[in-house]
Amino acid sequence: MGNRAIITLENEQGQQHPVAVYVHWNGGLESVLAFIQYTWETFDRGRDDLFTFHIRLCHVLGNFFPDGLSLYGYPLDMADECAEGCDNGRFHFTIGKHGFDLRGRADEVEAARRHKYWSDERNIFATIKDAMPQPKRKAVS
Repeated sequence: MGNRAIITLENEQGQQHPVAVYVHWNGGLESVLAFIQYTWETFDRGRDDLFTFHIRLCHVLGNFFPDGLSLYGYPLDMADECAEGCDNGRFHFTIGKHGFDLRGRADEVEAARRHKYWSDERNIFATIKDAMPQPKRKAVS
């Protein structure tokens, strides 16, 4: 069992990324929304480029789930079919230079942001940040 979801992205011009992202764990909106927000806030150079944002999101997810079993990609035309077998269905985000929006399920966003993952002292953003590679420091001689 997992807590599965399909994540799809499009830009403000309506161009959809051709690869849907499947997450096996942490597929609830409270987690998926945090992954999207962390990616958007951390990688400012990719905010207005759908393909750069997609790969940076995969980078964040891959670091968060280092087991190699929790992150998959599917052709976009299979997204709805794959989402039928997921606990949380499909989350479709519009990504733009000035923000992001969850299409068709925006009413669920505020409830997700009130989840304990967001409000605990040790919140999901700290957990995501800890999962990212740390820059190597040069030895001082």
